[in-house]
Amino acid sequence: MLEVVVKSGDILDERVDVLISTANVKLLMSGGVNAAILMRNGQSVQAELEEHLRRIGAHYVAPGSVVRTGPGSLAVRHILHTVAITPFYESSIDLVVRALGNALEHAQEVSARSIAVPALATGYGPLTIKEFAQACRVVLEGRTWMFSELRIVLAQDASVEIVRSILARDTSETVGPYRLA
Repeated sequence: MLEVVVKSGDILDERVDVLISTANVKLLMSGGVNAAILMRNGQSVQAELEEHLRRIGAHYVAPGSVVRTGPGSLAVRHILHTVAITPFYESSIDLVVRALGNALEHAQEVSARSIAVPALATGYGPLTIKEFAQACRVVLEGRTWMFSELRIVLAQDASVEIVRSILARDTSETVGPYRLA
């Protein structure tokens, strides 16, 4: 059964197989988690993103897209740059559901066992932490995932409580797609 951990901290310090990172449609590491990666000697990661755009012959990717890169200087195997906003920095619960679902599918394709994800579309995007949590619940309850741990790593303790309360399941349940740790 998938164990879901909701915690506060610096997501870049998580030792997991896959780090899901925020991304914009131009794949510029200019904000959120991607900017933090760039600040931690992530120039090689930005170069991979630029090469991806050259390879596909485009200047941007569609909302909901996921682009995999190497880890740069982080202690992860892969970074999945996940676009949960539009070119105008708009978003919705449905877009986060699609983007996060796509990212988790990519994580399964690379045989990830542990994954860390930040709050998507809540910084430069317009969603509240409650809306992000609602999207997470839809994704987690929508299917059985094959990895063992998903860490939702948030910047603020107050956000942790909101996400935990929305993801909380009836404690009498013995089966289901995930367990909140």
